[in-house]
Amino acid sequence: MTTLTITRRNRLILSVSASMLALALLVSPVGRNSVASTLDCFVQTVDAVTEFPCKIVTDIRHFSLDRLDPTCPQCF
Repeated sequence: MTTLTITRRNRLILSVSASMLALALLVSPVGRNSVASTLDCFVQTVDAVTEFPCKIVTDIRHFSLDRLDPTCPQCF
């Protein structure tokens, strides 16, 4: 019974401290800037990951075997 009470108390303390930390991040200007820059970095990463397969297909499509030919005058 006492371990259940300690677990509930720890869960309450953890949730209150997490809420206070989130509130402090959103209220302070430095916290808002850091959250905004993190979200911007996340969005750029997601965009890069979604564009990666298209970039591979486009690069393969533009690859010509003439580039490997040593007698090709455009390659020099």
